[in-house]
Amino acid sequence: MPWKTLRSDEVFTSPFVIVHRDKVELPDGVQIEDFYTVTVSDAAAIVAITPDKQILLKREYRYSCKEDLVEIPAGTFDKGETDPLAVAKRELLEETGYSSENWTYLGATRESTSKLTNTMHIFLAKDCVRVSNQHLDKTEHIELMIVPLEKAVDMVMENEIRCNSSAHGILRAARIMGV
Repeated sequence: MPWKTLRSDEVFTSPFVIVHRDKVELPDGVQIEDFYTVTVSDAAAIVAITPDKQILLKREYRYSCKEDLVEIPAGTFDKGETDPLAVAKRELLEETGYSSENWTYLGATRESTSKLTNTMHIFLAKDCVRVSNQHLDKTEHIELMIVPLEKAVDMVMENEIRCNSSAHGILRAARIMGV
């Protein structure tokens, strides 16, 4: 059953994040005076597979976690963007230099459901081929990794790939592709 929002105050805003402090009432009448939510841009993530069933992964330092993490290529919607597939195609090319003409929407996920409000759209891109060099943002330092899809599944199962959307996308793609 839904909670009732009794009050909502925007306590912080920037081009990258909005934080709300809400007063909410649960279905049983219990009230929470300071329930915080964080809004960041929606994003698209790509399970990018080459013709020989290799997957494109990236290793990137994530400051908030204070460690290098292995993920699938992904990126946020730029201001004014509304088409998840267009975002996915742009991010795949920018982060890897690869492109595909064979796209399947795998669905949307939520990253941290208790506080974050954004949606991660996941795509499977088959038959990916390299068409250019990476075109990274000045804040991105990405090591491209190319491994067999079976190995990526093992990396998820062994907790080497821990990012929710990456693990979700890899396991869905592996099932679809019969791996």
